[in-house]
Amino acid sequence: MIGIWSKEYQIKKRAKQAVSTASSLLKKNSSKVESGVAEVIKEKLNQTEKALRDGNSGELVSKTDELEDAVRDHLSRFSKSKLRQNIEALLVAIALALLIRTFVVQPFKIPSGSMIPTLLVGDHLLVSKFAYGTKIPFTDKFILPGIDDIKPGDVIVFIYPDYENDPSKKGVHYIKRVIGLPGDNVDIRGRNLYINGEEVPLDFLGDFYDERSGVAYDEYEENLFGKKHSVIYEKGREVTQRGNHIPVQEVPEGHVFVMGDNRDNSQDSRFWGYVPIGNIEGKAFLIHWSWNLDDENILNKVRWNRIISVIN
Repeated sequence: MIGIWSKEYQIKKRAKQAVSTASSLLKKNSSKVESGVAEVIKEKLNQTEKALRDGNSGELVSKTDELEDAVRDHLSRFSKSKLRQNIEALLVAIALALLIRTFVVQPFKIPSGSMIPTLLVGDHLLVSKFAYGTKIPFTDKFILPGIDDIKPGDVIVFIYPDYENDPSKKGVHYIKRVIGLPGDNVDIRGRNLYINGEEVPLDFLGDFYDERSGVAYDEYEENLFGKKHSVIYEKGREVTQRGNHIPVQEVPEGHVFVMGDNRDNSQDSRFWGYVPIGNIEGKAFLIHWSWNLDDENILNKVRWNRIISVIN
């Protein structure tokens, strides 16, 4: 019974495809098809559609054959070859992928440990390209407003801003956390961060050990105006790479101040200055895959607990 039903389904599917193809070719090429030929095709179409309605399988097969023969004899020059169809489908897929990557979402892979413990080496992220606005491709000019404003605590991907002093990093993408917005005064005293004179709460969480580097850290929860996330500092290290005090500095208009969550091992605004808002490529919002590339055991390479996790 199932075999009979399957055979009838295939017969009807073939007939419907023949009707669709013939109708489409006639419609698209109506000015090029001779009137006599058009009448023949229309007649075959009507006969096939009637057979579909009547449900007579034998008659349907016969009329489908006649319709396909008529299309092949008279309209084949208007049909696209399989190769052309495949090429067009591939080009459409590529264009769609580029459109999505340019304006919607872009993948990003973490290459360094500057954002540990929030992001680990081998994490694969998705970055919202329209969160803060839509830019003209290959420029820093926004043409559409975003769905959100840049906030302290956001994790952003941006193009390295200080390439004039380091040409090798021109066009290189960085990922850091926004600390200060335009007009904010940022003051760093040891492990304590002050924004506009207000100390950012820092609560000790415990020890953190990075197996990749073999370094032990103190882990804290930082509360950046309601945005809570973890940051780490090397154990026993009292002075940062930039000294124990980075005095008050005002973030200029059109820029943001950024830092990595691995505070003693991050090259960021403390070293090369502010990030122009036009350099921001988007907001990181999701870890969709994570590899522990240092683990020799193939079964342990995938960090299953990090897959499909929201970035804080």
